[in-house]
Amino acid sequence: MTKINFFNQFDFSKIDLILLSLFFVLSFSGLLILASASVHFSDSIYGNPSAIFNRQLFYFFLGLFGLLIFFILPLNFWISYDRLFITLGFILLLLVFVPGIGFEVNGANRWIRVAGFGLQPSEIMKFLSILYVSCYSVRRIREIQSHWIGFFRPAIIIVSIISIILIQPDLGSSAVIFASVLGVLFVAGVKIKQFFIVALLGLVAVTLMIVFVPWRWERIISFIDPWSDPWGSGYQLTLSLMSIGRGDWFGVGLGQGLMKMGYLPDAHTDFIFSVIVEEMGILGGFIIVALLFGLSFRIFYIGRESLLRKNYFGFYFSYGVALLLGLHTFINVGVACGLLPTKGLTLPLISAGGTNLIIVCLMIGLILRVDYENKISMPVPTIKRRAEF
Repeated sequence: MTKINFFNQFDFSKIDLILLSLFFVLSFSGLLILASASVHFSDSIYGNPSAIFNRQLFYFFLGLFGLLIFFILPLNFWISYDRLFITLGFILLLLVFVPGIGFEVNGANRWIRVAGFGLQPSEIMKFLSILYVSCYSVRRIREIQSHWIGFFRPAIIIVSIISIILIQPDLGSSAVIFASVLGVLFVAGVKIKQFFIVALLGLVAVTLMIVFVPWRWERIISFIDPWSDPWGSGYQLTLSLMSIGRGDWFGVGLGQGLMKMGYLPDAHTDFIFSVIVEEMGILGGFIIVALLFGLSFRIFYIGRESLLRKNYFGFYFSYGVALLLGLHTFINVGVACGLLPTKGLTLPLISAGGTNLIIVCLMIGLILRVDYENKISMPVPTIKRRAEF
């Protein structure tokens, strides 16, 4: 019996090396930065300075395995089973409220425990929401472009998902899911009138949730002038700004930061960019941000190539993922620099957080598959090396 090598069917020369290089550079940089940023918190909580780093490294290798699986699976698989996946994700969201399965951290019910590991369903839903709406747009493109009902159907599902995430509560994740999904529907050709009506309703809803929830309103006030209450509502932001100020152009040196040593809360998660600038300087922070936006723009490019090859799923999904990663980067950096109100959003591939890291790896794997199918669908040009007269 002839033995077949499974990997022989793939032409690995068609893998997007630019996207893969950006991913690995950011991943390894993130692990290095996290090892420095988490050392004090890890030692004080777990009694081991490298405990958080070790756990993140484990999640990274798990994410790499998932990336490979997602690259191998054909795009038709996702189009066939997207409704099943969104249903499973919806169930995971509800499990956070089940005693014994979901658990509370800092007053928020956002996590479930699986085999001793914490899992954040809202992070999974960021991927699944984009996946579902992308597949729906492929199936119902004419309805989306011509009828309200075509736009209304996915809107009900996404609004239901966002509503459950808001109850947890997690306004940041709800906002990026809403913006990313709306972006996918926009490129799918939804009518401009419908787009602006829904965008306006979303903006009004977010405003009301901020104004009528005291602790959220307090964050807005502290964001405008954190120095008015530096030991209270403005404490986190003032420490973040001080950390950035200490970094100057070239930083104090990797591992030499002061604010991560128990002064700046969430230094290894939401405010890791402050640690980056403190230790690596404004120049180091700029390089990390440039790489992250470079990753987003490369995914936009793959989406554009998908459109040219009439790979509509790849087009919609790529644009949704690029928007999601770009929004995460913009909001995280904006919060750390005092340009935006405090929101619990991670810096992709940099901040601690196993679920987010794995989901980003899976999305990158699927984007690589999109690009691969684009390339294998392209005809090989036959160009003569010499002109004949």
